Amino acid sequence: MKLQKLFTGAFLLAGTVTMLSATPKLVNAASTSSAPVAAVKNKASFTKEGYIMRILNDKDASKIYVGKSNYKKLVKNITPSKKAKTISPKKVQKVKFRIEKVLNVKGRGAGAPVYLVASKDKKYSSWTTQSGLQYYYLNSKAMKNVKKPLMRIANRLNTSLKRANNKRDFNAAMKAAKKLHGNQRKFVLRSLKQLKKYGSMNVGGTNLLIFGLQ
Repeated sequence: MKLQKLFTGAFLLAGTVTMLSATPKLVNAASTSSAPVAAVKNKASFTKEGYIMRILNDKDASKIYVGKSNYKKLVKNITPSKKAKTISPKKVQKVKFRIEKVLNVKGRGAGAPVYLVASKDKKYSSWTTQSGLQYYYLNSKAMKNVKKPLMRIANRLNTSLKRANNKRDFNAAMKAAKKLHGNQRKFVLRSLKQLKKYGSMNVGGTNLLIFGLQ
């Protein structure tokens, strides 16, 4: 099934993509607006960041498919055959992934976007949600003083950067980010400036730095 097709029966549950049918069915574009429809799109702003994501290892983690052939099937069909080879996310914690595609679901049962991620050699790939992904270096020693204040903001009910406590923590994260080096410094500062422009941590899957924080 080609990209840009519409699917029925797609919805999100506990951070994974659940399909009502093994083979997605086409729906008429003119059908009722309450019917869930989904389209796969490119996300250039994510893809150009390169291989900087990690698939989190938790009980709700999505399947990790093995092999380039399965990657190609994921691009076209969302799910390979039931016999496709998979491994536990625990085995790919040192593998860097890039976001390749984004699946947006609209209508009844719609949830957060779902992302197709793949390793550089396309050996490993998976469809997963924002909660199943994390900036690869987020837990590194260098990022400690950036992550800590961002976590404080993310854990508050109101994440507006206009609030005094959030503004203070955001400035602390920005100060720490300026001490980073190379491409990491560029990425983190760019991401923080994007958050500042938006004015809140509640950006709904548009900022890779905070994937895994919310």
